[in-house]
Amino acid sequence: MKIERYIRKIVSDGDQREMEELSDILVDVIGVVKRYDEDCYNEYKMKLYKMAYGNQLTEDMAEDIVKKMKPVGERWSIDETEQMQRDYGINDIKPADFYSVINMAFNDFRNVFGDNLETYIRYTEAFINDEDAKQGKVLNYFLTIPK
Repeated sequence: MKIERYIRKIVSDGDQREMEELSDILVDVIGVVKRYDEDCYNEYKMKLYKMAYGNQLTEDMAEDIVKKMKPVGERWSIDETEQMQRDYGINDIKPADFYSVINMAFNDFRNVFGDNLETYIRYTEAFINDEDAKQGKVLNYFLTIPK
């Protein structure tokens, strides 16, 4: 396909102006795809996300995920969960991971954990630090488990 050759040439030449223009074209085309095929759009969006960030959950992605959680969505903000991490000396967990998992725990287990903040914190820490889980567990969990 000629378009593929055009794109490969633009990329291999590496001209900054042309790369930015190619980026603009890609954004426009993916916007058209979104209007006609939401599933295809989401698939390409996630491929681009993983190219950009790997298997790491960004704060923006975490906020999007938490916003869609049922039944309540966000219980604690990213600032509140970062403070929890400081208060409990949890330095080995990325804030976006902690934020998304503790809010998931509240949405899924509030009938079990009640109002016990420490239980939510300890569950979140254990979930994320699961020693037999694959790298990128949190992102992969949220990409595959929820509806």
